[in-house]
Amino acid sequence: MSVKEIAIVGLGVIGGSLGLAVKKFLPGIRVAGTDISPAVIEEALAAGVIDRGSNNLQEAVQEAEVVFLAVPMRAMQQVCREMVPALKTGSIVTDVGSTKSALVKVIREELPSGIKFLGGHPMAGSEQHGLKGADELLFENAAYILTPVDGNDIAAVQRVRGIVEGIGAQVILMSPQEHDNRVAAVSHLPHVVASAMVSTVGKMEERKGGYFTLAAGGFRDSTRIAASQSEMWCNILLHNEEAVLPSLKEFIKSLEEYEAAIVNKDKASLLKLLEQARIWREAVPTGLKGIMPQLYELSVTVPDQPGVIGDISNLLGRKGINIADIEIMRVREEGGGTIRLGFAQEKYRDEAFTLMKDNGFNVQKFRL
Repeated sequence: MSVKEIAIVGLGVIGGSLGLAVKKFLPGIRVAGTDISPAVIEEALAAGVIDRGSNNLQEAVQEAEVVFLAVPMRAMQQVCREMVPALKTGSIVTDVGSTKSALVKVIREELPSGIKFLGGHPMAGSEQHGLKGADELLFENAAYILTPVDGNDIAAVQRVRGIVEGIGAQVILMSPQEHDNRVAAVSHLPHVVASAMVSTVGKMEERKGGYFTLAAGGFRDSTRIAASQSEMWCNILLHNEEAVLPSLKEFIKSLEEYEAAIVNKDKASLLKLLEQARIWREAVPTGLKGIMPQLYELSVTVPDQPGVIGDISNLLGRKGINIADIEIMRVREEGGGTIRLGFAQEKYRDEAFTLMKDNGFNVQKFRL
């Protein structure tokens, strides 16, 4: 790979993770970085996220062959405009934004002819905010969409692709419009639906409590993404309005079909809807990360006695198995309850399952 230095503009979760991943997996590439916060730049230097940092945007990007824009969507055009005078001829600008069509158009208009722009969208994220959420493995086995258009030469695409694949991501090429339509359906629509589900039950909870107390795995799993950053998702949905609205209309139509089948007590139609959904769900590929990190979960039924949680954590800790999330779900009057354990990787979940089973725990796997 001919890239000697990249620059990352914006050192939050995505920008910081990109820096860590490049330094780990592509150590021959020097990483420069800048951020609106001088304190974040110092923190990134101290943590080894970047090799070189600067409060000056133009100074940060002047030696880079590839510049990654990891700033909020609303700031990308202005940042690009400010850094143009310092960009090397032949360099490539790419981004990590969640919508592409409008952004590709405005950024290409800002760049001179000797500099290429290639839209990018890593389908990975974190529930954490800022540099503290950076993870060198964030992109491992994650889908990373690149959106070349007429005028993107093959060499530019291959340069960015080499970096992306070098940090462990799986590249998918598509047009900006195709990206926006597909992501609206599989990423943006689910967020609206999850938020609406929580709002629906939340209103019921306010009118008469007790609903959230019974909210078990199905509700939590289907609404997890509603816990991510509200302002970020507000901007995403408004930026991708043209693609989001048709997906919402299609979803509303599906809900109406379920409603009609239930109102009419039409068992045949309802069964057909449920069965078709089950078949389509089985066809969804597994193994790729999503925008929110997936948790691989176990459910453990335990007696109500002191020390049981410590016993579980000590057992797993001695084998080096890290618990990423834990929730105590006691729904019975007596006799104990259930503990839900979440793991960052499937292999850790499977190791924990075998270990706990061998040690007499009543444990089950969740299949999402």
